[in-house]
Amino acid sequence: MSANKFRELLDKYLTDAILAEEQVQLFDMIEKKAYRANLEKALQETLDMPFEQEEDEALRERIFGLLQQRKRRVPVFRMHSFGRWGWTAAAVALIVAGTALFRVINKNDTVPASAAAAIADIGPGKDGAILTLADGSHLVLDSLDNGVIATQNGVQAILKNGQLAYEASEKAAGDVLYNTMTTPKGRQYHMTLPDGTQVWLNAASSIYFPTVFSRKERAVTITGEAYFEVAHDPQRPFTVTAGNTDIEVLGTHFNVMAYDNEAEMRTTLVEGAVKITDEGRMAVLRPGEELQLNTRQFEVIRNADVEAAIAWKNGWFVFKDANIEAVMKQAERWYNISVKYEGKTPEKQMNGKVSRNASLSELMEMLSFYDDVKCRIEGKTVIIRQ
Repeated sequence: MSANKFRELLDKYLTDAILAEEQVQLFDMIEKKAYRANLEKALQETLDMPFEQEEDEALRERIFGLLQQRKRRVPVFRMHSFGRWGWTAAAVALIVAGTALFRVINKNDTVPASAAAAIADIGPGKDGAILTLADGSHLVLDSLDNGVIATQNGVQAILKNGQLAYEASEKAAGDVLYNTMTTPKGRQYHMTLPDGTQVWLNAASSIYFPTVFSRKERAVTITGEAYFEVAHDPQRPFTVTAGNTDIEVLGTHFNVMAYDNEAEMRTTLVEGAVKITDEGRMAVLRPGEELQLNTRQFEVIRNADVEAAIAWKNGWFVFKDANIEAVMKQAERWYNISVKYEGKTPEKQMNGKVSRNASLSELMEMLSFYDDVKCRIEGKTVIIRQ
């Protein structure tokens, strides 16, 4: 059958004008390698066109149906590089994972029982954290009901709809006490600091803070990754310390990524301004800029990818020219898994966007369009080989 006929059927499918018998014919063609290039070219052209939001969502659903039709449902998932499609197509191919569109268009395309048994799925992370009080006691917040969960020197820690906030009474007195909020792997948390500053903690992160800020300054210390919306208070600068780095603000929105196992620390400014100092080096960021630093580097990126930097806070994984190790580090933290590499670590640059609500197997499926790297799940371990 000609390439023109294939494109005709594909256009009908994407515009939801295809007949049932034509859809079967199209899916049969998609399974053949001879039409692979035609499929990629047609989808790329389609994805480069502007769409309204509702129309765009419908298009994404239909494209996902095509990708699902292409998948081989076997116990070994395959990772891949999106290089041949580019960012736009890869993003759309992955974005549908977060919109509950995991529906197989061909209802007869089911997973064999033996294959299903071999795949031990792992659900995504969720909201939750551990609060360590000044006396060293620990409170697992996702197991507590709403209300006052602790009182320290007249300051109440209050849980409401799963979110923590602090409220000082008129009788609050005594030494300043410090608490630590910790998110284990597989957890994230949104809290309000005593001054009204909003903080979102990514998985495997922590923030150390006073139950009452002083009259002169507001200072906290973090590990891992956190997004801040700082309450404006020109009389009391707000300082975030991460390792040897201090970030000073008056009122602004910014993200700090400072995991120990990442190659560099990144501070990304969304709005306002921040001053960053690190062992004698100093930089002032403006909105849209990002400071990347490590032992050798202290560089301000002028046109930073802010969307990618705060994607986790908005419920997404976003990969742009990321190697497999970078992708799987995020997966390790969010799904509370370990990753092992058999043989040489694959050198693949990956681009894509996928919901953090996806299960681990769904994430792997959405990264399975190409056949470059083999990946399997064994209990809480993902094993990757070339």
